Amino acid sequence: MRASAALLLFLLGAWCGGTLFMWQTAIQNFAVAEAIATSDHQGLRSAVGAVADEGLRQALRFQASEVNRLFFAAWGWVQIPLAGACLLLAWIGRRGIAAPVLTGCMLLIAVALAAYVVPETVRLGRMIDFASQGELLEARSAFWTLHHTYTGLDMLKLLLGLAAAAIAYRSWAGGTRETGGKSSEAPL
Repeated sequence: MRASAALLLFLLGAWCGGTLFMWQTAIQNFAVAEAIATSDHQGLRSAVGAVADEGLRQALRFQASEVNRLFFAAWGWVQIPLAGACLLLAWIGRRGIAAPVLTGCMLLIAVALAAYVVPETVRLGRMIDFASQGELLEARSAFWTLHHTYTGLDMLKLLLGLAAAAIAYRSWAGGTRETGGKSSEAPL
């Protein structure tokens, strides 16, 4: 039972770490695009000399968007088997229902994000990429609603993962806890 808890702890740690990495990647892709667009590097300025600053900025932001779309779509599908493995390990090593419920919720969130939220966000994002601010207002609104939905669900998934990891750690680290002066097995 301790082996399944250790493997569950490892997978949850990798999953939570991957989530944090993806958040940082998304932020940095746009920050780098903006830094390049405003750079006064002479080699860059020579290479894009005829391109207006705003055109360069839009092209670089589009490239950053496409990289983020690729990464988030792939990450979404990677999370599903990872979630399945975590659920299986939580079920095998359980001494309670908390860890299987938490990892099951994580699986449901991962499926919803990969199957609907990310593909629809990608579709709407590509639709509005080069539209002016006053155009496609409904698409922009839907895009930002989905973007915020993704962010909220991903944060919830991370918190669920951290809670499941805490339960797995207790099981791995010895499996006992004090309850009313008596030692009992910690539920997994």
